[in-house]
Amino acid sequence: MNGTLAPAGEWWLPSAAPLARAGLCSLAQPSLRQARNTPRFVFHDACLLLIASGRLELSDGSLRQVVDTPSRLLLVQAGTCADLLKTPGGAEQCFRSVLLSLAPALLDAFQRMRPQEAAVPQGLPTPAILPLDDDLRSTLRQVLDSVPSPAVSDERLGYRLMDLLAGLAERGHGLQRTGLPATVQRLRGLMAQEPGQHWTAHRAGRALAMSEATLRRRLASEGARFEDLLVDLRMHHAMLLLQTTPWSIPHIAQACGYLSRARFSERFRARFGYPPSALRQGFRPAGPGA
Repeated sequence: MNGTLAPAGEWWLPSAAPLARAGLCSLAQPSLRQARNTPRFVFHDACLLLIASGRLELSDGSLRQVVDTPSRLLLVQAGTCADLLKTPGGAEQCFRSVLLSLAPALLDAFQRMRPQEAAVPQGLPTPAILPLDDDLRSTLRQVLDSVPSPAVSDERLGYRLMDLLAGLAERGHGLQRTGLPATVQRLRGLMAQEPGQHWTAHRAGRALAMSEATLRRRLASEGARFEDLLVDLRMHHAMLLLQTTPWSIPHIAQACGYLSRARFSERFRARFGYPPSALRQGFRPAGPGA
């Protein structure tokens, strides 16, 4: 079968809720019934995006990319901040995407193994679009099937992800880990594991083997504040949960570390320009026939 004719139905995942394999990758299937704009969304990890249904417009200020077919992959470098416009369409009359985020540790391991191929070629647009040919589609499908499978060990999944990265490199495309300063990166990685926990600078500092004063001083030297990083991480997590789970808003608020729905909604509106309830009205449960 020609890769350009891959059916959207090929890309249903067994679970739309985000799945994570520590140190390797995370996988999610955002889905919406209504068009929705997400301003200044930050891709903290390098990502592969496949649009299974509908249309995605991504603009980072200097580059605008549009993907409206499952026969192409969108590659997004870590640290990319962009405005996203998701528009329903296709036979499903919804927007549905497959989002595969790659852990920094995985990209580091690939770069050590194949340093020349791992580098991002100069002059290529990032985010970048490439055709999903038969070989690449088969490799990607194997990875997507492996992430939720308890029968596939982390070691085997790691090999399959490396194979996917090698396939991208052979086609002239590389993905790299975030360029965040060291302390910011360590802190984000720590809190991202449990965004719903009651994080304080004191608790985070202890987990990172430093005092609260040292943590704050290092963050300040990197132009960051603990409270801002925590809110940003939680709001991005909330945005993902609102598009991938049928959870109630109070449930999502709690999963993001907020006991007060009103406080959560206030933070979300301040970050994205609309309340979480507006996004919830555009949610479409993922799954055939949903």
